[in-house]
Parts: sequence; structure tokens; C-alpha cells
Amino acid sequence: MPTQTFAIFTPQLWSPRINFFLKNKLAAARAFSDYSDEAMEGGDRINIPSVGDGFSATAITVTTGAITGANISDTKSTLLIDSWVGNKLIITDFQLDQVKRSYRLKEEYMMAQGYALAKAFDSVLIRLGHNSAITTVGNSVTALLSTTIERAMAILSSRGVVLNECSFLMHPQTYYRRILGVQKYYDASQFGKPSLPQGVIDYLYGVPVIVTQQITTATTASLSGQRAGTGWSNLLAHKSAIAYAFGNIPGQDRVNGVRLTERPSSGSTGANLGIEVIADQAYGELLLNSSRLIRILDKQ
Repeated sequence: MPTQTFAIFTPQLWSPRINFFLKNKLAAARAFSDYSDEAMEGGDRINIPSVGDGFSATAITVTTGAITGANISDTKSTLLIDSWVGNKLIITDFQLDQVKRSYRLKEEYMMAQGYALAKAFDSVLIRLGHNSAITTVGNSVTALLSTTIERAMAILSSRGVVLNECSFLMHPQTYYRRILGVQKYYDASQFGKPSLPQGVIDYLYGVPVIVTQQITTATTASLSGQRAGTGWSNLLAHKSAIAYAFGNIPGQDRVNGVRLTERPSSGSTGANLGIEVIADQAYGELLLNSSRLIRILDKQ
């Protein structure tokens, strides 16, 4: 009787592919600071210095060159890589022969696993934007107005935040039903005005727009959830507001990526006839500077 082998999904062959699918599907992560390179040599703790915004120019005495100094009193924040998530597929022996013969089918499995990991990670980052310390504009019972968006931008600008380094993170309904429903944006698209310089999908007032369904992932109405009341909690965020890093897991084929493992499937009463394909990753996230985030509420 021939011996069953389990060599269809090997970490060496598929880990780079699933890592590509993960990064290709990440949405919210593109708006924030990735410190994964700091964890390339291993470890689970990254110390991030907080450089103050309060430096100011002072006069220098012409005859002596004397200048008044200021003591550095900045603090540091610690990003811990302390989360471990994954997902598992079970392929029975009956299905195994079909999988062997179809490269496209195997790729579909990789895409599904990479998307699941990306979706979960984006949700974690967006949830950090609902801390009670973050300034909120608008409300959850009123449709979003252009003046509310302008107010959010004015608040960040008054704090010295560089707006062209920021991003809007919006639910699809907010973007397509509210933003494109504002008359002046419609007029701009009709007559070629520069309000949306790179097209109506990607930029708003020159600030990139990231449209993500993950705004809806939480089910609570509290500040810790993705929604506020019955509305969407969109974000205007500077990239330094949130930090994250992917960590290393023993046996990974690539640094800071996804580990893919296959093994014989086992049920509660003994071995099943099939294999398990498990994709997992380690990561950490941190709200680094709440003053560089604005919540923008919109009626659902």
C-alpha cells in the first residue's frame, strides 16, 4: 500500500506567497508606522523615543555666539510584540488529489488565509483609533458634512501635524454616500477643479483616502469599538499616531512574515484522513500619539 506524503504545502514553497497576499490585502496598516525592521534580529520589545514638537528658534548673540539651550525631556514608548494569531484549513485525502493537480486552487487557499490575517490585523489597528483620549468631530446621528471634515483637518493643522503625511480611513458608505455626495466635490469632478487632485477615489483635499470595510468589525457602541452609536467612526490620522511591528516565529521562511505549517490532521477521537494547513503570525501594536488622530463620526 503506498505511503501518503504531505508535501503539497511546504513553508519553503508557500510562505513567501502567502506573505505577499497578506501585505497586498492590508489597508489600514498602510496609514501607520511599520517598525518590523527593528525586530529582524528577534526580540519582542521595541523602544520608540518620543521626539517633542516644542522646539523653537531663539536669537543668537552676535558678539559671543551665545544661545540658550533646552533640556531634552522626551519619553519613550514600548511596542510589545505580544499577539499571536492564525487560521487553519483542513484538506481531506479525498480532496488532496484535486489540490495536487490545480496550482490555481492552491493559490486560492493562500489568498484566503492571507486575507483572513490581514483583515484581523487591520481591525486591531483601527480599534486603537477609538481611544477616549482622541478628539472627536461630528456625531453618529447626523450625516457627515464637509465642514466637519474641514474642522478635523484644522484641528490637526493647529497641532503642527503635517497634513500631507496623514490619511483618511473611511467606511465605504461614508466615502461613496457622503463624500461624493457633497456638491462641491461633484462640481470639482465635473469641471476639473483641483479639490481632488489625483482622482475622486484616492485623495480628499490632497490627503489620501483609504476605504476599508474593517471600520465595521466591532459590534459594541462604546469608544473601544469600531462604531459610535449607530454611525461610522472614521479616522484622520498621521502615520506616527500608531506604530506596529510583525515579529519572528521559529521556522519562518521569511523575516517578519507569515509562517505556514502543514501536518497530518487529528480529530478529537483520533487521526483524520487529511492534512492541516496552518498560517500564523506574531505582531504588536501601539497608540503612539493620540493627539495626531481625529475621529470623524458619520451617521450609518
